[in-house]
Amino acid sequence: MRILILGPQGSGKGTQAKRLAASHGIAHVSTGDILRAAVAEGTELGRRVAPILERGDLVPDELMIDLIRERLEHEDGFVLDGFPRTLAQAEALDSMLASIGKPLDVVLLLQVSDEVSSERLLGRALEEGRSDDTPEVIANRLRLYHELTQPVIARYREAGALIEIDGERSIDEVEAEIERALAGTRER
Repeated sequence: MRILILGPQGSGKGTQAKRLAASHGIAHVSTGDILRAAVAEGTELGRRVAPILERGDLVPDELMIDLIRERLEHEDGFVLDGFPRTLAQAEALDSMLASIGKPLDVVLLLQVSDEVSSERLLGRALEEGRSDDTPEVIANRLRLYHELTQPVIARYREAGALIEIDGERSIDEVEAEIERALAGTRER
């Protein structure tokens, strides 16, 4: 199964992606985790993206597509978390996945309000000590999400690939709804 999870920052994408990966025996591919690890390790990629991440801006598309291709070429099943965030990225991702013979099976959208996103991100910043979750950066990331990612959601909705999930409930309730939705897609 090849799954894409969309939703604003703080919607629970990472949590649900990890659970899906574990329960279905597929890879969890988190672009945010890959980028943060590169920064922490001081790699060439890390040095290039560190200032971009500190501002809460988006990493250039070609860099992200290369990074994802490298990872997904070797995976039969995966859950992709944190990418695409723009229409151009979605088009490039779909094209790249088609070229490696691994198109998406389903796109999940975890819906949460900006207020819930902000509360969760500020809580995560305190728990994990993440410097990329300041009120200013959170506001910028949510602004970018609404401005740039809504067309991505519309693209997958129009293609009939999008399943919308209420992400404001408990982690277990969200997971149960996702599993019901996935069971429904396998029955088609």
